[in-house]
Amino acid sequence: MDAPPPLHELETEIMEEMWGRAEATVRDVQMALNARGEKTRAYTTLLTVMTRLDGKGLLTRRRAGRYDVYVATLSRDEYLAARAEASVEALVEDFGDLALAHFARHIQGLDQQRLETLRRLAESDD
Repeated sequence: MDAPPPLHELETEIMEEMWGRAEATVRDVQMALNARGEKTRAYTTLLTVMTRLDGKGLLTRRRAGRYDVYVATLSRDEYLAARAEASVEALVEDFGDLALAHFARHIQGLDQQRLETLRRLAESDD
């Protein structure tokens, strides 16, 4: 998978739940989301979205008896890093030096602690 796709709201809720678990069934995710959410999520809705997340390569599905068990294919940090890289590449491709100039201006206004965090993150990618 080159760059994982962006997530819509319900996909994000599901993935946040999956990133906190080794594996889960649709029912597990439904119970967790409904226990803490303002909105009640239907089993069939979650089944559809989790099946799509499997198709997008963000979840893998295996059969365990009568149930499908899902596992996240990327950690949350891996997903966010890949999305950030894809977004920056797209900005630079679309806007070239103008995008880089905006990044540079933004970076100049950051405090020292944030700059040090950015340096460490940039070095860890090497």
